[in-house]
Amino acid sequence: MAKLFIDLHCHPSLKPFGRSFESAKTRGRNSPNRNRRHSIYHRQGVNPIKKKLNNLLTLTKFTQSDFSSVHNGKSKVLVVSLYPMEKRMILDENGVKFTGRLFRNLATGIGMKRIRHLQKMPDYFQDLLAEYRFFEELDGKKITKGKQKVRYKIVRNYGEITSYVSDGVPTVFLILSIEGCHVFNTGLKLAGKPKAKTAEVLANINTVKKWDFPPFFVGLTHHFDNELCGHAKSMKGLVDSIIKQQVNPKQGITDLGKKVISALLDTTNGKRILIDVKHMNVESRYDYYELIKTQYASSIPIIVSHGAVNGRNNQKDDNVLNPDFNTEKINFYDDEIFRIARSKGIFGIQLDERRIAHKKVMGLGAGRNKSSKLIWLQIEHMAKYLDLLGLNAWDIQSIGSDFDGIIDPLPGFWTIKDLDYLPRFLKKHATAFLNSARGKKLKAKNRLSAKEIVDKFMFKNAERFLDDNFK
Repeated sequence: MAKLFIDLHCHPSLKPFGRSFESAKTRGRNSPNRNRRHSIYHRQGVNPIKKKLNNLLTLTKFTQSDFSSVHNGKSKVLVVSLYPMEKRMILDENGVKFTGRLFRNLATGIGMKRIRHLQKMPDYFQDLLAEYRFFEELDGKKITKGKQKVRYKIVRNYGEITSYVSDGVPTVFLILSIEGCHVFNTGLKLAGKPKAKTAEVLANINTVKKWDFPPFFVGLTHHFDNELCGHAKSMKGLVDSIIKQQVNPKQGITDLGKKVISALLDTTNGKRILIDVKHMNVESRYDYYELIKTQYASSIPIIVSHGAVNGRNNQKDDNVLNPDFNTEKINFYDDEIFRIARSKGIFGIQLDERRIAHKKVMGLGAGRNKSSKLIWLQIEHMAKYLDLLGLNAWDIQSIGSDFDGIIDPLPGFWTIKDLDYLPRFLKKHATAFLNSARGKKLKAKNRLSAKEIVDKFMFKNAERFLDDNFK
């Protein structure tokens, strides 16, 4: 396959699947007509007004990973995230007025009728099944885009990609993942279910493992309490003032959470489904590291599908090594970077300005050079730390854009097709680092060329990880 780039985390279905609820006839349907808003190929373009709205209010009123944009760019492998939205996003215990629903519609772009459906919905798992079918509907089907035919193909393992014989139709390969194990029907207090039923949760996991295309990995938690583990603070500002996200930093993995992890990692009930540690709070992340160390002899690779470093050595260290980083605890400590590298894991760097940068270095009109530098600083920080430990410095960093996941994209890299420009800027930053005093002190095995480093980030590290683990 052509060496282009691999994205470990994006949400191309979030907006079109939501828009499919605008009528009973289209509900849950993925239209082959890219002019329809309930088509995964439907593109809502970026303009100066939408850019300003995004920067001022962090409302992304355009599509970022729609498949028309994907085919315009150079991506060929996407790990797409299924995400039945948590009820707390659109409903609080005291009810939500119309203005609250309207704001949530602005924030997500999923449509008012989708929001009303989610408010009434008592079963996350049925919603998960519907989104899965949404992807299945156009799987392998040729779609007309302009004057050419294009398609996407969901794959069961990495071998289906490497052995694919092209028939001349541009094809994007999809690997499924899930964001948040609430999808197995946990955390449904707002639906009148005060406590998850263990048997139901485990049965739902077994059902997913029997899918034609079971997910490669799942996130254990997302934005709200799901009875499985503690979640990290992920919202702030105007969004948080309406949604009122609550966290318990002392909450670790629960007994039910341990059973869910065991069922997912088990290989006797189907393919192993790996765990994505993004969105887990610090307590739960370290619980998980200890669990896989003691119960699985550290044979489980650690995945961060979309994240950033916080520039601190460990959870007890307040010393910030780089003041340009966002130091919040949803981001990862250096000793976690070591654990990921030691496990032969992967770290997808999230292309969300709020995550990878301190607010003092964020700003409208920064452009591709500054935005790419923020990405490069994440890559460089991991490399310098791993080099000090005598490990391979450039082997875990990859792309985990989180496009269409209600993010604040980096100026200049608004959508997936803008990533075509990223290697050129990263090579410039890599060259500057390699020529610096610190770069020249890298251990011999880590003195790669700028091109080699950028190729690793854009596709080679993810390719290696998929080849090793997506069987």
